[in-house]
Amino acid sequence: MRTTIVSTNKLKNYRIIVFFIDGIFLISIIPLVFYMYATGEHIISSTIPFIIYLQFHIYYGLFLKLNNVSYDDGSIYYNKNGYEVQVPFKDIASVEIRSLTGIYGIKLFNLSQGNKEILFKTSLWYPFNFKKQDEKVNELRDKIDRYKRTLPEENFAALPSYNL
Repeated sequence: MRTTIVSTNKLKNYRIIVFFIDGIFLISIIPLVFYMYATGEHIISSTIPFIIYLQFHIYYGLFLKLNNVSYDDGSIYYNKNGYEVQVPFKDIASVEIRSLTGIYGIKLFNLSQGNKEILFKTSLWYPFNFKKQDEKVNELRDKIDRYKRTLPEENFAALPSYNL
């Protein structure tokens, strides 16, 4: 039985809002660049607003890969292509924050449905309620650590490829 949903349940709304804001910024920057160039600005200085936009646009790829994540006592679950994928806690390497907007990444030891990392966002208002959301993620980390302590220790030193 699933105990907690770690990610926000308004992920679809978040994607629509971010896509809309991104489009508005792009549409407003293009006339600004043309206006600056038409008034006699140098070509390099007139493209500075567009360069700033591209630097903020770097996180756009992260936002497209966001998943709804939930977990129980031994696994996490996320949706991919309409199917629910289960990843056991023993396959999770770490849970780390990826951006200041509250996007977290669950790094995996092995590929899961072609993903080496599962991205999720805890809350739409993350910078303002980070303490509450970080507690949720820390609870998930603690549950993963407790689960891994119950597993029998594996002897990787016997494998010749481990020492490479």
